[in-house]
Amino acid sequence: MVASTMSGAALFGCMSAWLLGGLVFEAIVCLRQWRHLAAALRSPSQQRLLRYGQRRALFQWLAGFERVARIAFWLATGALAGLYAALQAYGGVGVLLFAVVFAALDQLLCEIRLWARWWCVDRAAGMSTSTVGAVAGDSARRLMINSMLAVPACLWILWPFAVAPFGWAWPASGVLMIAGIAFLFWARPNLIAPLFERFSPLAPGELRRRLDAMMQRCGTRLEQVLVVDTSRRSRGANAYFTGLGRSKRVVLSDTLIAHLSAAELEAVMAHELGHYRCGHLQRFYASQALLLFGGYLAIGMAVAWADLAVAPTVLAVAAYLMLPALGWPLQAWQSARRRRYEYEADAYAAEHAQPGALISALEKLLANNLTAPTMDRWYAAVFATHPPGAARLARLRAIDG
Repeated sequence: MVASTMSGAALFGCMSAWLLGGLVFEAIVCLRQWRHLAAALRSPSQQRLLRYGQRRALFQWLAGFERVARIAFWLATGALAGLYAALQAYGGVGVLLFAVVFAALDQLLCEIRLWARWWCVDRAAGMSTSTVGAVAGDSARRLMINSMLAVPACLWILWPFAVAPFGWAWPASGVLMIAGIAFLFWARPNLIAPLFERFSPLAPGELRRRLDAMMQRCGTRLEQVLVVDTSRRSRGANAYFTGLGRSKRVVLSDTLIAHLSAAELEAVMAHELGHYRCGHLQRFYASQALLLFGGYLAIGMAVAWADLAVAPTVLAVAAYLMLPALGWPLQAWQSARRRRYEYEADAYAAEHAQPGALISALEKLLANNLTAPTMDRWYAAVFATHPPGAARLARLRAIDG
C-alpha cells in the first residue's frame, strides 16, 4: 500500500513537472513572437496588424494554459473523482449522468477562453461580425452537442471493461476511441458544422465552369463545392478541404468569393484539390490516430505501474483531459508536417492553375485576414500550421519565374 502511494505520488510529480515545463516553453515561444512582431511592424499603418498578431500569440499560449488548468481543476483538486463518487451509487444511470455533467461543466470551462478571445482579439481588431447573441448561441450549441455526445461516447468506449479485465479492456477501449474519432471526422462536416454555419452549393456560372474545367485538367472530380456564409460571423476569408469518402468537399467562404477574381479563386481551388490529390487529410488523420492510441496505452500502463485504484470511467475521462496537454513536445513535428502539406498544395496549384493568380490571391488573403508576413522562427516552428506568408510567396514567385 505504501509502495502504491509512493508510485502514485511520483507519477503525479512527473506529470506536473512535464506540464509546467510545457507551459514555460510555450510562454517563451509566444513571447518571442510578441517581440518579433513589435520589431517588424513599426509603421503607424501597421499598428492594427501588430495588436492583432500579438494578441493571437497571447491566446495561443492561453490555449495551452487552459488545457493545464482543466487538468488541475478536475484531477489535482479531486473534482473528477468526487463527481464520480457522488453519482456512481445510481449504477449505470449514474455513470451516464457523470459523463453528461462532466461534458457540460468542462465545456463551460472552455467557453471562458473562447469568449475572451472573441472579445479581446477578433472583436477588438474588427475581424468579427458576430453579435453577443450570436456568440452566446454558438456557446449554447457547443454545450448541447458535447452533452449529447457524452452518453454514446461513454457507452462506446467503456463496454470492454464489462466483459474483460483491465489489461485487455484498456487497449480495446483505445481502439474504440479511435473508431469514434473517425466517426467524428465524418460527422463534423456533415452533421455538426451545419448547426453553426449555412452551406450551399456553388451556383452555376463562370466560376463554376472554370472550377469544373480545372478539376477535369487535374483528373479529379468533387461533386461538392460548397459556399459557407462566413460573413455572418467574420470578415476573414478562407477555403478548406474536408470530409472522408463520399462526403469529401471543398468549402469556399462567401468572403473569399467577394475578395478574389475568378482566376484567383480557381488557383485557391487548385490548392485545396492539391490537399486531396496528395492525400494530406488521410495522412494527417492516420498519424493523429496513432499518436492518440499510443498516448492512451501509455496512460493505462502508467496507472498499472503505479498500481492506482481508478475506476475505468474516471481514467478514460482523465485520459481525454491529459492527452492534448501531455503531447506538447510533438507540436513542432505536427506543425512542420502541416506546413510541408501547404507547400505541396501550393506546388500542385501552380502546376494546374496560374501561379501569378495564386500569388495575388495569397497577397489579398494575408492583408484581409490581418496575417503578418513574417513570424519568429521558434513560433513558426512550434505553432504555425501554414508557412509564413513571405516564405510562401517567395517559393511561388520562384516557381512563376
